[in-house]
Amino acid sequence: MKLRVLIGGEFTGTIRDAFIARGHDAMSCDFKPTLVPGPHYQGDWSDIEGDGWDLAIFHRTCTFMANSGAKHLYRNMSKNGGLNEDRWLEMGRHAWAFWHHTQTCPVEFAAWENPVMLGYAQIMVGKPVQTVQPWWFGVDPAGPDNVKKATCWWTKGDLPKLRKTGLLDGSTAREEVFLMAPTADPEERRMERSKFTPGHAAALADQWGAYVVAQKLQRKAAA
Repeated sequence: MKLRVLIGGEFTGTIRDAFIARGHDAMSCDFKPTLVPGPHYQGDWSDIEGDGWDLAIFHRTCTFMANSGAKHLYRNMSKNGGLNEDRWLEMGRHAWAFWHHTQTCPVEFAAWENPVMLGYAQIMVGKPVQTVQPWWFGVDPAGPDNVKKATCWWTKGDLPKLRKTGLLDGSTAREEVFLMAPTADPEERRMERSKFTPGHAAALADQWGAYVVAQKLQRKAAA
């Protein structure tokens, strides 16, 4: 059975193409154009998320909610400098928008990805269903999946927790995301740090794709 899958907040095509490789009808969506030719909507996912998708996977902006940016909640990056009120406001706005989307998304089976979140933001969003590492899904110590990057998932529709599929144990996983040097354009560094790995994408397509197909087939047989 072919699924219609929306990947919101993706311009690399990594997850989109993993689903396409397995015979599904997948489309990525982002304000940026796609890096790799393929089905892509350039714009806001709210424009198309109600178009009858079977599964949706979203990457919400993490800048203001990520635990790695905790120091920016304070002026001069120090509690002694006092609160950075604008930063706190943005954190609250983004956390509420994240939570609100999980409550109103019209797609029955959906998932939201973000890095480890500030405790303040989690109070509003809620704790993730699962936290995984890219190396869980890697087989080559020198490959792109063998990196450390705690990735949190919030889901709906009873999507199952992802199962580890790789052969690595994390002992050789690289710290390249954490250690990535600053760039002249901070946005360039942010986009590099947010790249999704192919093994993780394959696990989504295999495991969540199979789950949604099974649910739809069961309903069809019971109808």
